[in-house]
Amino acid sequence: MRHMPPIQNSTGSYWPMLIHGIVNLVILALLVTLVIVLIQKYRKGELHAPTFAGVHAPSVDNDPYLSALKLLNERLAKGEVDVDEYYARRTALRGPDPVPPTEG
Repeated sequence: MRHMPPIQNSTGSYWPMLIHGIVNLVILALLVTLVIVLIQKYRKGELHAPTFAGVHAPSVDNDPYLSALKLLNERLAKGEVDVDEYYARRTALRGPDPVPPTEG
């Protein structure tokens, strides 16, 4: 294979190509550093995905219905209420489910 001479710009200087290569290496180093820092933060548990639901979602602490429903769900999970009592209390909290009209 024949050896090709390095490409020079029109002025015959290698400085622009050298500076371009250095800038590319600096950008690459910054990206690698950013990825390493993000991985370390993720492994430590300091990095969380942004959640936008909290902006518009009602808070359980501020909404009595959600607070009562949460408590009822916890009681069902602990076995303090059975399923029939759970559904009865949930229906009392939110009102009866709409019943579709019957034909006939």
